[in-house]
Amino acid sequence: MTGTPVRLLLVPLVAAVALVLAGCSQETPGNASPGGNGDGTGLPTIPTEDTSEPAEPTETGGGDSGTGDLQPCELLTSAEQSQLQLAAGTEDDIGGQRTCLFTASGSHTVSIGVADELGLADVQSSGPATPTTIGSHDAVQFTGGVSSCAFALGVTDTSRVDVISAANGDEARACGIAKQAAELVEPKLP
Repeated sequence: MTGTPVRLLLVPLVAAVALVLAGCSQETPGNASPGGNGDGTGLPTIPTEDTSEPAEPTETGGGDSGTGDLQPCELLTSAEQSQLQLAAGTEDDIGGQRTCLFTASGSHTVSIGVADELGLADVQSSGPATPTTIGSHDAVQFTGGVSSCAFALGVTDTSRVDVISAANGDEARACGIAKQAAELVEPKLP
C-alpha cells in the first residue's frame, strides 16, 4: 500500500519536470553572457556610432505618409461642424490614432482619427467591410460596436483617416452622417 501513494505523487512531479525541461531545450539565437557587456564585469556597454550605410527610407506613416501634419480637429471647419450640427471637437489619442470627437447634443457624434501607420488593409470591423470611393480616395465602409458606422479613407498603403459616427443606436442614420462628414474631410487629405 505504501508504494501506490508515492506513485500517485511521483507521476505529476515527473510531468512537471518534463515540461520545465522541454521549455529549457528551446534554442535562442545569440551569445549567452552573464549580463552587461559580456566581458564578465557586468557593466553595460555604451553604444557606438553606427557607421553602416543608412537603409533606404520606407513609407511607414507620419511625415512620409502625408498624414503626419494632419490635425484631426482641423479636418472639419466651423461652418462644416455647423452643417453637421456639431459642437467644437476635443482631441485625444486613442489606439495609436490622433482623434477628434465632435458631439451634437444628445443626437449623434462624429469622430475623426488619423492613423499614421495603418492603411485600409488594416481595417478591423465587427461587421462586413465594403470597399468604396470617397472623392478621389479609396475607402472602406464598415460598422462597429454600439451601432456606429465608419468610413476609412486611404491616404497611402500605410496611412488612413477614419470618420466614425454614432447616432443613438440608429446605424442607418450613423452611416448617413459618417458619409457626409467623410465627404467634407476628403478634399483636405493629401
